[in-house]
Amino acid sequence: MTTELVVALDYNERTKAELLIEQLEGLPVIYKVGLELFMTAGASWVQALTASGQRVFLDLKFHDIPNTVSQAVVQAAKTGAEFLTLHLSGGKRMLDEVDIRLQEAMIAQEIMERPRVLGVSVLTSFHEEDWIANVSHMAKVTGVRTISDSVFHFASLAHDHPGVQGMVCSPKEVEMIRIKYPHLYLMVPGIRPEGSPSHDQSRVTTPAEAKNLGASAIVVGRPITQSANPRQTVEMILGDLA
Repeated sequence: MTTELVVALDYNERTKAELLIEQLEGLPVIYKVGLELFMTAGASWVQALTASGQRVFLDLKFHDIPNTVSQAVVQAAKTGAEFLTLHLSGGKRMLDEVDIRLQEAMIAQEIMERPRVLGVSVLTSFHEEDWIANVSHMAKVTGVRTISDSVFHFASLAHDHPGVQGMVCSPKEVEMIRIKYPHLYLMVPGIRPEGSPSHDQSRVTTPAEAKNLGASAIVVGRPITQSANPRQTVEMILGDLA
């Protein structure tokens, strides 16, 4: 199984992102554009990036009423991003609206290619006790309580919905999801090369471990962006994934 490398462009200036992209020229990576960079660089910059041939994961984690999310997803798709994210906690109706609106956009040729929609389950910054406190209201209704329970609840939703092609999950849940849902595309953040600090990620693992667990793609940010030699770091990670 191939595991792809996503480089998180966690910058607040597009010039810094452009410098890193230049340094990594020719390497087989996907670039993640999150909220911080998107707010400063804008949709037109992302569109220029994809037009230049770069693969982009636009990680904006949409979560709102169904109509708002479905319209926003179509606008995001116009950038040419290969991957988009939305929160699975938005529910089935929100996912239905997104699926319908993307189909309509394809038919009307508003977009030429349909992006892969990835569902966000539980953010990797959560500790178990924080998550349980956060979802105590939901536990009373559904019985879903722990991080693992919640992730599997969302994994079932992602697997069963035709408008969702995969999900974002931590390394700690990859193996169990892969066993139950072998065809889901699993985008895995919280990856740190051996010896790197975990920063604000609570559930982390190494690139090689994530590959062995069944990750479709791993997301690496600060170990690359804060490296003295980003290209060397990326080449090392790609070697771990080979």
